[in-house]
Amino acid sequence: MNKITSLEKIKDYEMYNPLLTLSEDLDFDNRFCILNTNIGDIAFSYYDIGIAPDYIIQDTILFLSFGKGYYIVNLKEKNLLYQSNDSLSVIFEIVKSDIQSCVVFIGEMSLICFSLKGERIWENNYKNTIFDWSIMDEGISIVFENNEKWLIFFKDGNGIPVV
Repeated sequence: MNKITSLEKIKDYEMYNPLLTLSEDLDFDNRFCILNTNIGDIAFSYYDIGIAPDYIIQDTILFLSFGKGYYIVNLKEKNLLYQSNDSLSVIFEIVKSDIQSCVVFIGEMSLICFSLKGERIWENNYKNTIFDWSIMDEGISIVFENNEKWLIFFKDGNGIPVV
């Protein structure tokens, strides 16, 4: 049942009564969406820069990214656990590691790791742009724009260069 619906695509004008409404910047937002969950709907708006919203739901905790922001929501309690403060790094993807029991937001110039309960574990900010990545059992293999390669470990955010 979980899916994101753009309000521009709704033809039958369904009525929504969202649990929460989130916005990047109402003065500039040009995309308005509803995320349908088993517990209720989350409405959000953002400025579309070409990267689709992404989310993971773990039990009753929602990990959501859209535009230049990311949010962690306790769906059961209907409250915001965490909201990004900086809008300098766009989030490309959200990944979950079952082995390390964490969720990582992969950003343009950062990696941010949270526990499955929504508590921040670590955050890495980089001077170079992340160009590519792949998920491994122990961490995330990232390639920067300068072709530098690193393996960043889920457990603590530390990394080692890969040759």
